[in-house]
Amino acid sequence: SSGINAEYGDDPKRSDNEERSVEAFERCAEDLNLESDLIRDVVEMITTTSTGHHTEEHESDSSRRARDIHYFLDFDLAILGANPIEYTLYARKIRKEYEHVPEQEFCERRAKIMSRFVDRKFVFATREFRQFAEENAQKNVRSEVEMLRGRAVHLQKASLHTCSSGGGECKSGIDDVE
Repeated sequence: SSGINAEYGDDPKRSDNEERSVEAFERCAEDLNLESDLIRDVVEMITTTSTGHHTEEHESDSSRRARDIHYFLDFDLAILGANPIEYTLYARKIRKEYEHVPEQEFCERRAKIMSRFVDRKFVFATREFRQFAEENAQKNVRSEVEMLRGRAVHLQKASLHTCSSGGGECKSGIDDVE
């Protein structure tokens, strides 16, 4: 089989990208005859990215355990700790990737997702990432969440104004948002 080569890329319109990544990895691991312990560890890493990049280490001041999964998750989130200009470019790329999602819905959902990172005690689990990137990550994510929430409120008000001045039936679509 051709498990070593990715048979697909992440598709922002799909909700099963991590599951598909696990399946592709498992096919690759079988082709490479990898040990079951290694396969289990990598599958854990992939699936943790779909559950909020969060382990108990994100709530601990000590960051004493430097398990591979924590480095994996921190590396996956490293962009959150970039300088503000790089982070803004990243956020714009994310919006472009999800351009099929209406602006207000995107702002509301992205704000909800991103606020999870600053609602926990630490964005990063490892000492190294905390020292290097925690402060920037906190600032970047808080700033983006604030901007997204403000934009969502602005769009909601604009939608209500349009509905009230248009005369016809109007539904803002806010009830459709998870």
